[in-house]
Amino acid sequence: MATLIAVYNSQGCVGRCDARCYDAIHPICTCICGGRNHGAGLEKSIDQTRHMAEQWISSYATQHQLSDFSTEIHTECQQQTLWSVI
Repeated sequence: MATLIAVYNSQGCVGRCDARCYDAIHPICTCICGGRNHGAGLEKSIDQTRHMAEQWISSYATQHQLSDFSTEIHTECQQQTLWSVI
């Protein structure tokens, strides 16, 4: 199960988006993507996470009143640079 994006604090992982979301068939999503990747499949979710990760992290941190946290974004979801495309 690939975790696309995760947020950690001193307690450990407090939020993430993984296969439970992007492969979901049930209607409820409570993960960091706010439902954008819910049931979307891996390929589409990687693309969406690539474009929205910073916004999702900011929204999640505000919503959960996180002030001291770190994040991890799967390498496939990180923004591509010009050099990585060549």
